[in-house]
Amino acid sequence: MRNAVQRIDTSTASIELIAPRFVEQRYKSDARIVTGVFDENRKARWKVAGGVPCVVLIILPAELQLHTPSTNEDHYRADSAARSIIALAVVAQTMAVNTAAKFYFRYYAQAFEARVFDDEEDARAWLLEELERVPPR
Repeated sequence: MRNAVQRIDTSTASIELIAPRFVEQRYKSDARIVTGVFDENRKARWKVAGGVPCVVLIILPAELQLHTPSTNEDHYRADSAARSIIALAVVAQTMAVNTAAKFYFRYYAQAFEARVFDDEEDARAWLLEELERVPPR
């Protein structure tokens, strides 16, 4: 059965179901990453996934400005508690954002595997491997 909603555009990202149990969240280049947007994007991911746990690919454009205070909160706690994410790959193309994302996921341990990549294809390949390890519910 196909979900009624395959894509949602939030104030900061385009969130799309690109394959069964595979959600891609692509941040807009002019997005401002502040605390409130994480919940908006979490709800959109859950909706496009049809309430099914999925792997998530988050792509951060090189132009994205990191809002440092937003790193002081565990934005994926609800996803961990609900087990809505199987695995999360973040593609960060700049050294500063890549380093910040790695530090963030070391500091805030999740119930799912989270990795940071600088290459989108490597991130996709890893997520597909993770998805194969977890049978559909």
